[in-house]
Amino acid sequence: MWNRVEVRMANGSRKGFGDRERRSAEHTGLEEQELVSRVLHLHFRDGKTKVSGDALMLMAEFLKIFVVEAAVRGVQQAQAEDLDIVDVDQLEKVLPQLLLDF
Repeated sequence: MWNRVEVRMANGSRKGFGDRERRSAEHTGLEEQELVSRVLHLHFRDGKTKVSGDALMLMAEFLKIFVVEAAVRGVQQAQAEDLDIVDVDQLEKVLPQLLLDF
């Protein structure tokens, strides 16, 4: 398992993410379920729509698995192309099959 990932940002710069960044991201104060709730409520037509705690927990876990799987497939695609960095191009290549699998 890799401990460090380098990402090429949209502006062309590179940013590395490692264990330290992951630990600090986990302690931002915004709970995963609260974040998922906010994202879901952005797309609800009725402002009174409620989501149960179990549904939020399930959705948060689903999104976490989806993002990790996208990252892993992007890395595999970059390795198949003999690249050191995962770029948007690699994610675009794996996205259709990823969406079909989910």
